[in-house]
Amino acid sequence: MLLRQATMADLPQIESIIRDGRQLLADQNIDQWQGSYPGTSVLVDDIHQGFTVVLEEDNEILGTAAVIPGEDVSYQQIEGQWLTKDAPYLAIHRVAVSSHHHGRGLAGELFQRVFEQIDHAKDIEAIRIDTHPDNKAMQHIIKKNGFTETGMVKLLGMDLDNVKDFAYERLTANTKAEHKVQTEAIQ
Repeated sequence: MLLRQATMADLPQIESIIRDGRQLLADQNIDQWQGSYPGTSVLVDDIHQGFTVVLEEDNEILGTAAVIPGEDVSYQQIEGQWLTKDAPYLAIHRVAVSSHHHGRGLAGELFQRVFEQIDHAKDIEAIRIDTHPDNKAMQHIIKKNGFTETGMVKLLGMDLDNVKDFAYERLTANTKAEHKVQTEAIQ
């Protein structure tokens, strides 16, 4: 399996995976992704900005996510507290796995490969993510992959202004190592 940056040629497969995810959520009566979000324009913008990554095997895209640097407007205010206050972070959004490959642990594999790429970046201290309160499967995957629940965030923009999601944060390996050294120096 390979994690790579998406290209516009990948858009049809990415849209298919997003539709699969939308349907899976609908089948579970979860009111997430049931409107126009995430639509083609969001997915195209993610690809053009270099945010979208895909997990690929034998020329088939198995999963996708948007890994976005910089401040996320929805993460500026939280009911709770981030592990890092004003530290540089990446946000992961629009995580989905092909319905043809459910049960293979691909969402976890996708996260682990993203972590490998960014864990040692000196300028990134954390990774943030959010999910719908009813999306128990994603909550489980997020926690299983080392994220800590930090509170609730109100989603802003994208016609989602009245939605509140559970928020999570994970320190990068570089930040964890720095914290360990600082803790040992104090003792």
